[in-house]
Amino acid sequence: MTNPDVARPRVVAISGAGTGIGQATARKFGEQGWQVVVGGRRVERLAETASLVEHADGVCLVHELDVTDAESVERFFGAAEDRFGTVTAVINNAATARYGPLDDFSPAEIEVEVATKLIGALYMARRGIQALRRDGGGGDILFVTSLAAVQPWPFHLPYAAANAGVEQAARTLRLELEGSGIRVNVLRCGETVGTDFSTREQENGRALAMNEFWFRRGLLRHTGFMTPDMVADAIFTAVSLPATHQYEIMSVIPTAPIGDVPTSYEEWGAALMNLDVSS
Repeated sequence: MTNPDVARPRVVAISGAGTGIGQATARKFGEQGWQVVVGGRRVERLAETASLVEHADGVCLVHELDVTDAESVERFFGAAEDRFGTVTAVINNAATARYGPLDDFSPAEIEVEVATKLIGALYMARRGIQALRRDGGGGDILFVTSLAAVQPWPFHLPYAAANAGVEQAARTLRLELEGSGIRVNVLRCGETVGTDFSTREQENGRALAMNEFWFRRGLLRHTGFMTPDMVADAIFTAVSLPATHQYEIMSVIPTAPIGDVPTSYEEWGAALMNLDVSS
């Protein structure tokens, strides 16, 4: 496992690192002295992430990455190894999603959500494990998933199904890797703002249409939300645990703001308008 007490170089590879959780995670690892490799399809956004890592006195390598393309994943890891050596922690963060009923999705939209979250995570894990087995020093494979993996979440179905698949894959992979020194963690996130797709869905109005439905079915009970920085802290905590133990699933959910819990959607919406989610 990746143990901060060991002198071995600590190298983390993060998918979907151009925005949101991936960007915050890269900055967090950079602050802690790790060598950071960031990947994503939009290289210009990755450059922003690299600037944040370097501003935190970290060292960062930017490389284009499409997790749905096995050859792109291979190139990404090859570049990381050429620069820093073996990647000792793989953070499977890449995801995309939109809101709406399943019958409104195009086949291509379903495919890209499942491929990015599930197939991409398997490609990344596979390549990371191959390198860690050759190296023999152990390391971490961490999957970022969503509460939607276990909580039925209408109008978020392809994403939810992909996350459920990731969690089952992680449970199985943990058994495959017992005794290898390679640790498998799952970080399951509750309601989170500031991700790329949640911001997009707010801007295009689909989030507003879904919120009332989710509130009336008890899925949104208050206006507490996770931020990318909060999730990044949890990811770093999981990877930096002593080598003797791990989280099976670390589920991080927001607490309710102090005060009365909204009893109507109108109260919820009014409270949301006054919410500060900047920290």
